[in-house]
Amino acid sequence: MGQYYLTVNLDKHEFIHPHKFGDGLKLLEFGDNNAGTMLGLAVLLADGNGRGGGDLPSDDPIVGSWSGNRVVIAGDYADGAKWLNDEQIQEFYDKNPKDAAYYKEHGGQPNLYVYANACFSDISVKTIAAIMADEDVNKKIKETLKEFWVRNIFTEDELTFLEGI
Repeated sequence: MGQYYLTVNLDKHEFIHPHKFGDGLKLLEFGDNNAGTMLGLAVLLADGNGRGGGDLPSDDPIVGSWSGNRVVIAGDYADGAKWLNDEQIQEFYDKNPKDAAYYKEHGGQPNLYVYANACFSDISVKTIAAIMADEDVNKKIKETLKEFWVRNIFTEDELTFLEGI
């Protein structure tokens, strides 16, 4: 089966989801796509975009919004509680009583992957929208995402938003 990953911003409490970029969830599945998750991460981390050739032609405030933040590519098999404090673990248990019961019965604690999915904001669609300001990338993303747009990966609002770009 393999380990799945999310790219998580610990400081902003946000993440990007590889499936929404048309990538697989495994590290090597999203790590080598030139118009997917790694491009999204580069755009989020960019400091000084718009000051030179080859930059993303966008003044969207999401561009560079993760610059200087703590970012982790968090795996679903990672150690429990490694990046989480006691308050965050309790928040997870409060929001997910069935999971809390499981962890209490079987030991262990939620890891960042599980916690981010439950408690952080997914900014994948906002990031994709910013990236699509580039014509060439826009075409690549639309081709890649055609099959993903018809699946249950996006909410109805996200799908409507993306189809309008």
